Amino acid sequence: MKQTFLLEHVFGQTRLAVIENSTLSEIYYERPGEEKLSGNIYVGRVENVLPGMNAAFVDIGLDKNAFLYAGDIQIDTRGEKALADKLMSARIEKMIRPGQEIVVQVVKEPGGTKGPRISSHITIPGRLMVLLPTVPYVGVSRKIGSDNERNRLHGIGEKLVKKYNMGLIIRTASENVSEEMIVREFESLSGIWENISRAGRHNKAPKLIHSDGSLAYRAIRDMLNEETDEIVTDDPAVFDSLRQYAQLLAPAWTDKIRFHNGETPLFDLYRVDHHVEKASGRYVWLKSGGSIVIEETEALTVIDVNTGKFTGKKSLGETIFKINCEAAEEIMRQVRLRDIGGIIIIDFIDMENAKQKQELLEILKELSKNDRNRTNIGSITPLGLVEMTRKKVRQCMTKQLMHICSACGGNGYAPSYETTARKILRDIWKRMRAGNDSPVLIEAIDPVAGWVKSLSAGCDIRIYARSAGDLKDWEYRILPADIGNMPNDVRILK
Repeated sequence: MKQTFLLEHVFGQTRLAVIENSTLSEIYYERPGEEKLSGNIYVGRVENVLPGMNAAFVDIGLDKNAFLYAGDIQIDTRGEKALADKLMSARIEKMIRPGQEIVVQVVKEPGGTKGPRISSHITIPGRLMVLLPTVPYVGVSRKIGSDNERNRLHGIGEKLVKKYNMGLIIRTASENVSEEMIVREFESLSGIWENISRAGRHNKAPKLIHSDGSLAYRAIRDMLNEETDEIVTDDPAVFDSLRQYAQLLAPAWTDKIRFHNGETPLFDLYRVDHHVEKASGRYVWLKSGGSIVIEETEALTVIDVNTGKFTGKKSLGETIFKINCEAAEEIMRQVRLRDIGGIIIIDFIDMENAKQKQELLEILKELSKNDRNRTNIGSITPLGLVEMTRKKVRQCMTKQLMHICSACGGNGYAPSYETTARKILRDIWKRMRAGNDSPVLIEAIDPVAGWVKSLSAGCDIRIYARSAGDLKDWEYRILPADIGNMPNDVRILK
């Protein structure tokens, strides 16, 4: 499977698109003030201990306090199982107290009314391994299939644990890598942990003491694999950063980083925004004429499979099986693309054939192997439902790019004002890129124009705006600005 990474940086926003076999499979966003929190390490102060929930709220300096389960509190027993079992069943009020300062790491992004979830089980990720500084444990990625290679890597890990009294999980990227390189990265991560420990001792809570890095850095560290064909960007600064990160983390990949200087913007070349807009809707049409409907709720996501226009050429059973198989492939792609996490219920079309049901489950399980997030797939229920769970690492695409639609009483979503403003600025950026630096007049609703003004710091052309009552929240027009003949209600944004 050919895999290409695309990185774009426009007016402060960085986007990473993953293209697999010429189709968009994943997209990541990084906006100023909305950087990813998962992986960040803080000195936090315990605000409230809740014995009834066996949990606590911890102030780490964000708008909402973070949530800490008793089971996520690190107890360093150094392998003494009896003591570990006893402490793990202890009540939270016996572990921590209000006002206590502790070092914690964000393990789940905030969402809705909830703050982030945190743990004192600290992990420091590298390209070849994840360091476990407080647990003398060795793990090896299950994706490494060779028993001989797993045994070799496990032996290297055991030697490191014995010498440094710290644990590690060896990642897939370590396969067939020399012991010298593995030891070198372990020592580098150990140095990072020493700096974090020092910062934890010398800083008062609440305080961020370690950030997990930029989107470009994490792409090099976490996402490259043997199927990655190239990493492409059309931003010179991002290109330089990518090469620096590759030299540090994966020198062999440096030559695969390519700069795109063609006339067509990189994301337009691969029709990324077209695929993102399609993924923002409830309905997804299948090539056969069938369809799937995706409904995201607070508790879970429900996906319904419909035959649509497809009637098939064989028996009814074969027709249904073919639609379900096609739907399974598209569902797993949409789950990754929309980054849907938590509980997912899929309502396939009912099948009578037990063998076909099992084949469908095997297809889902095989497709889930392409997912970076941990996914568990259950069996098919008598009603034809498949229950699956997917680890929720960040907010789904809907929550990142949309807001509650004001036109439908809160029953649906529309692109947020910021998302619409960024689309406007990207259209202006494409005009600038093509050599057109003449002033423009934007017609949009006032909140969108306000976002354009606040985001346009790097724009070198004059931007005017006028309210347009005939446009919906997410609609806009970009017109040439006639400086000598401006209407009275026009204002300058930039």
